Amino acid sequence: MHEMNEFFTRQKANEGVRLPLTLPDGTKTEHFLVIRGIDSDAFREAETEAKRQAMELSMIGDEEEKQQAIKDKKLSLVASLVLDWSFEQACSPENVKAFLLEAPQIADQVDQLAARRALFFDKRLSSFSGSQSANGSSAKSRPDLG
Repeated sequence: MHEMNEFFTRQKANEGVRLPLTLPDGTKTEHFLVIRGIDSDAFREAETEAKRQAMELSMIGDEEEKQQAIKDKKLSLVASLVLDWSFEQACSPENVKAFLLEAPQIADQVDQLAARRALFFDKRLSSFSGSQSANGSSAKSRPDLG
């Protein structure tokens, strides 16, 4: 019989899983992102805020401006899924958004993988502790999706 806590995904979604990064040509790199799941507190808060702002965005008169604002809000939502990374730059919301804007293939990967709840459910993938440093050696202990 299954226990209630076997269905829980929020904690593991908050902890994140490691996504190895490849260059656009498929070449493996030493870089990675740690992504949260869609059941994470940070994503849920960002999603709630985006829904609140949707009404404001719909009232923008200029269609081009409206579409740009919607794209920016979607990018912010995907960026909220990135918990950590291996780059020297700080993993700030602004830096993450700038990175994902210029690397839309990675933004798509983050978006798709974050929605795969099984990645945040399987105990084999949940050894990362969210309290570890952003660019420290703790990265090697994070679950790897590669």
